[in-house]
Amino acid sequence: WHQSGETYGHHQGRYFRPAVSSTFSLIKLDNVNVTFLDNTNLRGYDAADMATLGQYTVQTRMGMIEHCNSRNFDDVDGILGFGWADQPRSAALLKTLTQADRPGWDIFGQPFAGNGSPMPRKFTFTANNELGELQLGGHDPALVQEEFVVFPMTGENVYGIDIHSITYGGVELLHFQDSKPKKSFVGEFDSGTTCLLLPNTDVKGNFTTSPFGILAHEQMKGERHPLLYHARDVYGNVHTYHMSFNECVEPTDETMILGDPFFRKFAVMHDMEDLNNKRMGLAPRNPSYQLGATTDRSILTPGHAPQQQMFAAKGESGVTKIHATRKMRDHKFTQALHETKKSLAAASELHEHPTMLVDKVAVKSQSMVTYNIQLAIGSPPQPLDVIFDTGSFMLAVFAEPPPAGMKPLLSDKKDAKKDSKAASHSEKKTVAPHPPKPSIHAPVVTARKGRSTATVSRVELDTSTLMQSDAVAMIRPQGMMPEAVVTVVTVCSAMLVGALAVALRRRRAVPLVPTAQQDSYGTC
Repeated sequence: WHQSGETYGHHQGRYFRPAVSSTFSLIKLDNVNVTFLDNTNLRGYDAADMATLGQYTVQTRMGMIEHCNSRNFDDVDGILGFGWADQPRSAALLKTLTQADRPGWDIFGQPFAGNGSPMPRKFTFTANNELGELQLGGHDPALVQEEFVVFPMTGENVYGIDIHSITYGGVELLHFQDSKPKKSFVGEFDSGTTCLLLPNTDVKGNFTTSPFGILAHEQMKGERHPLLYHARDVYGNVHTYHMSFNECVEPTDETMILGDPFFRKFAVMHDMEDLNNKRMGLAPRNPSYQLGATTDRSILTPGHAPQQQMFAAKGESGVTKIHATRKMRDHKFTQALHETKKSLAAASELHEHPTMLVDKVAVKSQSMVTYNIQLAIGSPPQPLDVIFDTGSFMLAVFAEPPPAGMKPLLSDKKDAKKDSKAASHSEKKTVAPHPPKPSIHAPVVTARKGRSTATVSRVELDTSTLMQSDAVAMIRPQGMMPEAVVTVVTVCSAMLVGALAVALRRRRAVPLVPTAQQDSYGTC
C-alpha cells in the first residue's frame, strides 16, 4: 500500500526499493501527476542513486514513477534512453557514463570500474529477429564481417547520417528543390522504430515531391524491388545499402528514420569520442557471430558485481557486452507510451531544439519493437528490466515511495531555481574531461505503430525542477479549448514521465496510401 492508501499496481515485475539502498537521495517530491482521459494516472518524484550498466557504475539523477494504474507496462521496470544530449543539465545517462564529473549535479570523481576511467564515448548496437546486443565502449572485432564504413554524424541531437539518394526499381525518391543548396536529407537511426519511415510531404520545400508518395505510386505498378539507400562516407565515397521489399515502410510528416531493419542487418556504431567530429559506422554482421552468447548476465544476481568480459578491437580498449531481449508490443502499449510522450514533450529540457520534440510515430501503426536490457539501481544493486532506446535520452524507473521522513534536496520552487542557475553556471565553467582514446519496400496499410485518439484531460506538475532548467510550456491538447487545460511542466517532469515514451520521439505521420494499395507491399 502507498501512503495515499492506493495499491502499487504498475506491473507484476520488479521495481526499485529506495529504502534498502544506502546511496539513495531524494531530490524533489511529487513533481509529476498526469491523468489521461482513459483514467491512466502517473505520479512520481526525482531522486539520485548509483546506476550500474555493464561494468560501469556511476552516480546519477533519474525519475521515479511510484504510481501507475495501467496494466500496459506489466513487464517494463523503466526506460533507459541512450541518446546523446550535451546540454548542461542533460539527463542523458550516456553523458554521465562518459565523463568523470557532473558539476551541475554536484557530482565529482565517479567510481566507474577497472582503471577508474569513464566509458569511451562510443557504443555499438545490433539485433536479429529474436534478440539484440549492446556493446559499450566500442565493438568486438568478431561481431562484424568487414571494417565499419564511417559516416559523419549529422542532424541535431540525433544519431543520423546524410542520405543523398533513395531508389526503388531505378526510380529516385528524393527530388531536392533546386533552390536548396544541400542535396541530402538526414536519416536518423532509432532502435525503437519498427519500420523504415519516409517523409510523405515536401518537408517545408526541401523536396519537389513527397518521397513516400513516389514510392506508393511505384508500388501500384505491382513490381517488387528493394529500397536502395545511398550515402557518402567521411572520404566522400558513395555506399549503397539494400533494404528488402519485405521490410515495412511507413510515412511521416518530415523525418526519415532508419529503424529496426537497419539494426537487424548491420552492426551500427555510434562514435562521439570527438564531440566536434561525431561519427556513425555501419558494417555487415558476421553470420557466424552468435548474439548474446558472451554477454554479461551477472547483473541479474543481486550482490554480484558485473563480470569483466572484455573484447578489444585494434586501437581500442575493451568493450563490455549487454544482452537485449527483443519484444513486439501491441497497439495498447504503443498508444499508452505515445500519449505519455505527447503530453509532456513540449516541456523537454531541449525545448529550444524542435528535433528533440517531434513524434515520429506513423499514424496507423499497430505495434512497435522494444529491446529490454538489464540495469541496476542502488547500493547494493537492484536489477531492473528497462527498455533500451537510442531515440531518447532519459532514465526513469518504477519505484516505491521514498523513505518516510526523508528531506528532499529541493523542497520548493526557490530551491529549484537556485539549483538550476548554479548548474548552468558551473557547467559553463567546467569542461568535462574527454575519455582517453581507447589502447521498401511498399506502404503497409496494416501499419506498425499506434496512435491514440485520446487527449490529456488533466496534467498537474510542479514548476520546480531538479534535472533541468525552469522551462515552462503551455500545452493545449487537440480538440480542447485553451481554457480547458493548462500544463506547467519542467524539464525534470518531462524526463520522469516522458521517459516512458521509449522510442516514440517519432514525428506525427500523415495518412497511409489508399487501402487499394495494401497488397502491393511486403508485410512487416
